[in-house]
Amino acid sequence: MGIRSFIKRRVKEAIAPPSGAEPSAPVERSTVPLPSGLDQDGFQAVLHAGALSPGTGRTVVAADHAIALFFVNGAYFAIDDACTHEDAPLGEGEMEDNIVICPYHDWRYDVTTGECLTDETRPVGCFATKLAQGFVWVGPRTTAGTTERGGAHADGLVVTEVLR
Repeated sequence: MGIRSFIKRRVKEAIAPPSGAEPSAPVERSTVPLPSGLDQDGFQAVLHAGALSPGTGRTVVAADHAIALFFVNGAYFAIDDACTHEDAPLGEGEMEDNIVICPYHDWRYDVTTGECLTDETRPVGCFATKLAQGFVWVGPRTTAGTTERGGAHADGLVVTEVLR
């Protein structure tokens, strides 16, 4: 985790409401199991509708791939879970509107398009989503993203390696 991301998270935890306080947006819980397998359109159920609060995300698994799923402006968006800098889990990142901030080194991605705002040559892939039968479904890939990794840190951290 980048130092700025670590500090931001610790400050947020320190000023969070006391344990037991009501959350600002209740999250719906369901005991109905997720449908298994793919539907006729190649989509897999990954989450109960209402399980994500607005402006949040999480990592889910669909077709044996880790996918970051976000609920933004009343719609679900799915992107590759691996940051194109150093493979950090984007589903754990903080959200600012439709932008997820990588929890390791603060690279920024638009979850609606997969565009990397830190390095425009490093987009993440996107997946189709739909809401049906009370579940969020993730379907086929809609964009490929990049396989390139590495690059400058965006959190102010300067890394110097000494080889002996």
